[in-house]
Amino acid sequence: MPLIKWDSQGTPYSVVFDDMYFCAVNGYEDALYIFCGGNRLEERFKKLDPTVKGVFTIVETGFGTGLVFCVAWKLWKEHAPASWILNFLSIEKYPLPHPELERALAVWPVVKPQADELAANYNIPSGKIGVFKLDGGRVHLSIIFYDIIFGLEKIAKDSLMNLGADALFLDGFSPAKNPEMWTEKVFAGLARVSRKGTSLATFTVAGWVRRGLESQGFKIEKVTGYGCKNEMLVGSYVSI
Repeated sequence: MPLIKWDSQGTPYSVVFDDMYFCAVNGYEDALYIFCGGNRLEERFKKLDPTVKGVFTIVETGFGTGLVFCVAWKLWKEHAPASWILNFLSIEKYPLPHPELERALAVWPVVKPQADELAANYNIPSGKIGVFKLDGGRVHLSIIFYDIIFGLEKIAKDSLMNLGADALFLDGFSPAKNPEMWTEKVFAGLARVSRKGTSLATFTVAGWVRRGLESQGFKIEKVTGYGCKNEMLVGSYVSI
């Protein structure tokens, strides 16, 4: 069974979850606003100390087409010091075949340099974890092609995690259509890969998602969304 279908406008939909991968009208701006803006990444990238070698870690639940990763990578390239590494860790149980991923990303010429390099390196290894060094080594992308709980356990052991993630992208399909991505075990796993101050952003405002995150030590706030999303959630991890 194919994992993806395309509507008449060329928008990709998940066959498994009957939900769109990104907003057809403004998917790039949507990702930039919700995930990068919700985590204040441009501001934080600009404040990184250029005199030291450091690692900034983003954990994403749901790699999908890779659009959100490409948007974050573009922002990193534009604003982060050259001495820092972006460590991007993502989980994807239903990875897209290479041709479908390439077709989906081709919709957004604004991220063409990132999309082309991702497509040139992208593969789904038999070992379930793909590790890709991109942008001359400035970007480390790890995709765990497995379920969310296993993925979060693997991420917690990642050698570049240091004291925990700097930012979380909660980017699975709608909680109503993909509930296994939004369970108490998932929220607990997110807390385990976090540290005090780890930021969070997600498109969903489902009440049980908010309560589940708060029960694991996240301080959550509902704010204005963008494009297809009227509202969204942002927050940070406050428990030690």
